[in-house]
Amino acid sequence: MGMLFLILAGSSYLVVNTFFAQQQENVPQKVKESRSEKISSKPKLETSEAKTASTRSTQQSSAPEPQLDTASLMASADQVYYGIHYFNQNRDISSDNSAPTISASVIKVFIMEYAFTKADPNERIEEKPLSDWIVPMIQQSDNEAANVLISHFGMANLNEYFQTQGYHDTRVERLMLDNEARSQGRENYTSLNDCMSFLKKLYQQQAAYPQSAMLDIMKGQALRTKIPSKLPENVLVANKTGELDNAENDIGLVLSEENPFAIVVLSQNFKSVEGIRGAIGEFTLAATKIYQ
Repeated sequence: MGMLFLILAGSSYLVVNTFFAQQQENVPQKVKESRSEKISSKPKLETSEAKTASTRSTQQSSAPEPQLDTASLMASADQVYYGIHYFNQNRDISSDNSAPTISASVIKVFIMEYAFTKADPNERIEEKPLSDWIVPMIQQSDNEAANVLISHFGMANLNEYFQTQGYHDTRVERLMLDNEARSQGRENYTSLNDCMSFLKKLYQQQAAYPQSAMLDIMKGQALRTKIPSKLPENVLVANKTGELDNAENDIGLVLSEENPFAIVVLSQNFKSVEGIRGAIGEFTLAATKIYQ
């Protein structure tokens, strides 16, 4: 009888210890919280010590986080805002410095969203169907088409819509190529966070209208000097560029079957056109090799 008691007691002790050991193993590792949507008016500049960007995730994982070299990209301009979101892994690589910045022609994707969401798809503007303005505005970055739509919809209506959609840093203040307005300090703005929000919605709702239509248009992008420039030709990219004398931007979806991701690169005061465009292309190529 005493021997049976000792056996039972020993078994219970083993079970309890095993349970607590498992509980300790299952304690989630602390992960870096995703950055708040609230945007600082004073963006953080990356120091020389910050040569790589780490992934962050809302998912708990003890696996080592992949690293992506950002030194060349950061050295290509005085200010760089970058972000990548991997859809299959729900992980992000980001400069974490989102702030309102000059949009250049990237503003046109937000105008496109307004047009598809708020306008009558059968509407005719200046005797042409709506699509005849939207497609060249995106695929050829046609400034005249953008100005027609801005004037037709009205800046106030566009800006109100952007706010309701959570694009808090995106704003139209002037027509395209309006140098007089620029000399008066008026600009068109967006941010890393707003562009990433647009791309995530575009990808995640691509099976439904209007995202399906917008994605098809962006797949036909003719300007491929940045995000797609270093990728194999068989990798599908849906992107929209933006260029001014002091800004080189590109945002898009890299739609590889195994590793689709959204990517945003916005820059100000670049060192050279060739340098920043090449750096964006190399950064995108490197991003495709994460999670292979």
